[in-house]
Amino acid sequence: MQKEFLKEITIKLPSDVADTVSIKEIITLLIDKCLSKVEYYKTKCQKFQEKYGMDFLSFKKKVEQSKKEIFTEWDDLLLWEGYELAHKEWEKKYKELKKCTI
Repeated sequence: MQKEFLKEITIKLPSDVADTVSIKEIITLLIDKCLSKVEYYKTKCQKFQEKYGMDFLSFKKKVEQSKKEIFTEWDDLLLWEGYELAHKEWEKKYKELKKCTI
């Protein structure tokens, strides 16, 4: 089981801003940023799913096991893998941030 670490940070803001914004609002902004990234990478992954008519793991297996090397597929595999990893990472950050609002 992975141990969760929280890090306290200090943010310096102009006084007039600091007087009108709460910690909860800042966390909400960060959550919104995460959701935006999650949706961005999810959309990128969906475009590849539509293009190839299969999910990432099926496509990866197809490309890696193919007897003929098709460079455009390898290029797409590398891009798609990056999008998949980024999507998972931003989902993880989103879930971690949601815990801060409890």
